[in-house]
Amino acid sequence: MPLCRMENVTKTYHLGNQAVEALRGVSLEIEQGEFVAIIGASGSGKTTLMNIIGCLDVPTSGHYTLAGREVSNLTDDDLSLIRNEHIGFVFQSFYLIHYATVFENVLLPTLYAHRGTDEATKRASGLLELVGLKERAKFKPNQLSGGEQQRVAIARALINDPELVLADEPTGQLDSKTATEIMKILAGMNDEGKTVAIITHDASIASYARRTIRMEDGLIV
Repeated sequence: MPLCRMENVTKTYHLGNQAVEALRGVSLEIEQGEFVAIIGASGSGKTTLMNIIGCLDVPTSGHYTLAGREVSNLTDDDLSLIRNEHIGFVFQSFYLIHYATVFENVLLPTLYAHRGTDEATKRASGLLELVGLKERAKFKPNQLSGGEQQRVAIARALINDPELVLADEPTGQLDSKTATEIMKILAGMNDEGKTVAIITHDASIASYARRTIRMEDGLIV
């Protein structure tokens, strides 16, 4: 069974009297263990598609199942639980809490996952070692470079051992050398069996994936 399955998904936004069709009948499957890139220009529908894959939004019509569960009609609270259980997010803007330490930022998702404190602490330490930041555990985000902040975000995304890591323009604020380092970390995670989906407009970043899905005008082309 695919980890993610969409069937004829549409998404329409209403701006006053105007209806904007962001997705116009998208069908898609992502298998467990895949590394997928979703690529397209601004306005192509890739961000809307990501929001639905990540349970940040629901379709206007059609069906979406994640890990075998239909999520198209769930409440916001149920979607929040699904996200925390199944998905780790890596965003372009990092979204770290600036007054918290690196270690505290990585631990944050465990507050909603009912993990034991000892288990969560041990896992956070291991993940910081994985991304090369164990020595910076007590630093604040403003003491880190952009690449280091994104590595913290990757560790945070992995803390609850999600089935899917969803990265939205993960290198958008990074120089090319640092972007390469981040993409090698994501590729390494996939080599270890983690399902990874990245959203990007950059073909060189998409080339790290094993499959590329190109969006245009709300459709997969």
